[in-house]
Amino acid sequence: MSAEPRAPAAGPQPPTGSPFSHRRKVGENGMPYRPACRGPLDMVAAVALVCLVAIGCQPDISSGYGRRRAPNARTSVVGTAVLAEMFEQAGDRVFSWYLLSPRIRDRADCVVWFPDDFEPPNKEARQWLEDWLLAVPGRTLIYVGRDFDAPSWYWQRVKPDTPSEQRPEINHRAAVAKSEFRIERQAIPNSEDCEWFTVKGQYQPRKVRSLQGAPDWVAGIDPAGLEIELNGRFLPSRDAQVLLASEGDMLISRQQWDESQLIVVTNGSFLLNLPLVNHEHRKLAGKLIGAVGPPGQTVVFLESSAGGPFIRDEDPAAGMPTGLEIFNIWPTNWILLHLAIAGIIFCFSRWPVLGRPYEPEPPSQSDFGQHIRALAELLKRSRDHAYATTRLLRYQQTTRPGE
Repeated sequence: MSAEPRAPAAGPQPPTGSPFSHRRKVGENGMPYRPACRGPLDMVAAVALVCLVAIGCQPDISSGYGRRRAPNARTSVVGTAVLAEMFEQAGDRVFSWYLLSPRIRDRADCVVWFPDDFEPPNKEARQWLEDWLLAVPGRTLIYVGRDFDAPSWYWQRVKPDTPSEQRPEINHRAAVAKSEFRIERQAIPNSEDCEWFTVKGQYQPRKVRSLQGAPDWVAGIDPAGLEIELNGRFLPSRDAQVLLASEGDMLISRQQWDESQLIVVTNGSFLLNLPLVNHEHRKLAGKLIGAVGPPGQTVVFLESSAGGPFIRDEDPAAGMPTGLEIFNIWPTNWILLHLAIAGIIFCFSRWPVLGRPYEPEPPSQSDFGQHIRALAELLKRSRDHAYATTRLLRYQQTTRPGE
């Protein structure tokens, strides 16, 4: 039943300096060659870091965990847009989905799953994905554990670059993030075997400073430059091969599923958006991409929340277009945003409200002049001069008969 893992294929060599050269070239160790800090991916990672440095630019930096397609996916601390772009630059086709349905079953060669759930995957989801692995040879499932405190990691990273007067606020937000993370991870069982791995939920945080494992995974990685963090632990299943470990703690394992493979990553501390700013993390991500197989794979980022993804026998029917889809398309969304801002400025310039608003005094109910004006207005509306004159003469005769 077991088969050897697929070796990444080199493919045709592009011109030197091409953004795809890191996948097409293969080094001496058989793993993909990765250029040092060049190309669009590095720009994306750098922009993500710059966009996140200022306090307040991300109201909720922990939202959208594991999301590739979201309003702030490219600059989110906990998103996966940068990893997805690495797959695309490696020559793969990438899309996101939120269900276990025929769309994945029939189209996907590789599923990348970052569940926003501290509990291990449920039995139904595991069974569906195992059947998917067995259905077609050469498929890959990459499961990345949730046990990583990305917001605290973020606040500690930006602290040295912030003005001194803002550091108390940084410390406060870091403490709040750490407290929230400790509460959320209480959902992790102390010990549970889910067949893919055994989770050990005891909180034992430490930083990774050394690497052991398969030679092709360790080669070219400087452990001193890593910023990987461990909180709980994953123990590999009996049939799994540990690809990468640190001081006996598993980081990445691989298990053959007939002619397909399951790759388990303990957490996303080197695969989420902001951690991929680190060059050593990008090299590890490149090795993970290379382990999927030759270029041209269809890679699906499975996006699920607590409880795991829903399972459906049919894909949901496409809804009627509402016209709002244009707000999710770049660069149209940015153009419309700027037009909206210009419209708001125009409105303020044409219809300003100056000074403090106040309530005018209500008209007096005892002012007889108001009655005269109202009567005159009614007579004017009649547009009958003779009638109005007759009514005035009648009034004068009634009130002053001797005059």
